[in-house]
Amino acid sequence: MSEEKGEAGGDLNASRRAASEERIRLLEHQLDYIRAEMLHLTHERENMIYSVSYRVFRPLRLLEAKLVDAVAATFRRVVRPGPARTAVAPTPRNSEAPSAPPAKARRLLVDVTGVVNKDAGAGIERVVKRITQALYEATDSEIPTLAVRCAGGQLSTCHEFIASLTGRPAAGADREIAIEAGDRFLMLSDAWNAFDEFMPAFERIRRHGGEIVSCIFDLIPELYPHACYDVTVSRYDRWLRRALLESDSFIAISRTVADELADFVDERALPHRPGLKIGWFHCGSDIAAGRRDAARDKIRAAVAVDAPVFLCVGTIEPRKGHRTALKAFDDLWNGGLDARLVLVGRRGWYDEALVAEIVTHPEFGRRLYWFDDVADDELSFLYDKASAVLCPSYAEGFGLPIAEAARRDLPVICSDIPVFREVGGEGAAYFRVNDPQALARCIRGWLAGEIVTDPSRVSRSSWADAARRIVDVIAHDDWSRRLP
Repeated sequence: MSEEKGEAGGDLNASRRAASEERIRLLEHQLDYIRAEMLHLTHERENMIYSVSYRVFRPLRLLEAKLVDAVAATFRRVVRPGPARTAVAPTPRNSEAPSAPPAKARRLLVDVTGVVNKDAGAGIERVVKRITQALYEATDSEIPTLAVRCAGGQLSTCHEFIASLTGRPAAGADREIAIEAGDRFLMLSDAWNAFDEFMPAFERIRRHGGEIVSCIFDLIPELYPHACYDVTVSRYDRWLRRALLESDSFIAISRTVADELADFVDERALPHRPGLKIGWFHCGSDIAAGRRDAARDKIRAAVAVDAPVFLCVGTIEPRKGHRTALKAFDDLWNGGLDARLVLVGRRGWYDEALVAEIVTHPEFGRRLYWFDDVADDELSFLYDKASAVLCPSYAEGFGLPIAEAARRDLPVICSDIPVFREVGGEGAAYFRVNDPQALARCIRGWLAGEIVTDPSRVSRSSWADAARRIVDVIAHDDWSRRLP
């Protein structure tokens, strides 16, 4: 017995050491990324100091600073800060109309306020539109769907938006809706900056026995704050803590994110609504096939070769692993491999040094390409022409390119992180995260046939499947975790 305990203790210590080493590697990777950005910005600053434009720009910055100081001083005199507010468990604001007991789900109200007000074309907006479209096109849904937007605490229809998704005529002028017994309000759209606006709607829904369901895409701002724009971290933190108090349940875009949320709340002992339910679904992987002739000439030229083409899809930002991919291909090119690396994604944040590395690279325009304005039909074209897709991220909420590639029978090579294991399953090839040499070895092994991929064993849910899963979880209370 003592030997068994010793072996168990040894395994646990080894696991902890391995986790600690990986954490240190991640921090070193983040430090290297930040160092590269700082060195690049320092170099750019030195260039500016000695340029003619700097002599014009510097006085304007000094004038700007004086104006900001003057306005701030005036504002401080006019506005006096009130007492600090402490988050407490939510209670009905109208004591004469307490919340009704939960009723059976009878209608799904889907919030699309954020994307209606401003469609930035990013990942969240894409998910909102595709899920909403699939819900409206479903013919066998157990509960009807109604997309709504919030303004001044009131919920209204958004017929023009739905018409743009479905291609059907708009169902008349928008109107304010009445809350009905058993409504489930799915906070699908991004409400980070406008959560307070929904409070009156939340109260009415609860008074009628309804529930609030918040969609959560990832916990990256909490778990990997150095990967995010600085303002995002504080905004996300405020939203999450408020949403934990106001939401009856959360539905995540992967089981990994659902488990991360439950563990995060438990480990931090965060206040939340009693009996908080947590579930998950998988994003869809189907994109428009597009016309064969839809791709622009420069995109067609990037893949018009006999050499293998590796496609990397994702915003240019710290956690996506573009530098890891670039270093791996430097190794491959220097070793004599004739292959192309095609990057698809718009610019994000903390990307100045990385973008400079890409556009000044000796192979840029020859064996290295970057397109920041690719439409769905052109992305579809690139998927069809690529030899494999690379996903070198160190943090994700799902990993949409993995599923999109697999749905088109395209092999996937990705970093070994939990959510990629969930989506890629046994069908993808994995390499040690943030390790360019490991990625280069994986690519060589895959090209040599030593590493085998099977796209049929990768998750390839459709958007219709995703919508159906959301309805099933909400309608049948099919939650994977329940907190005390």
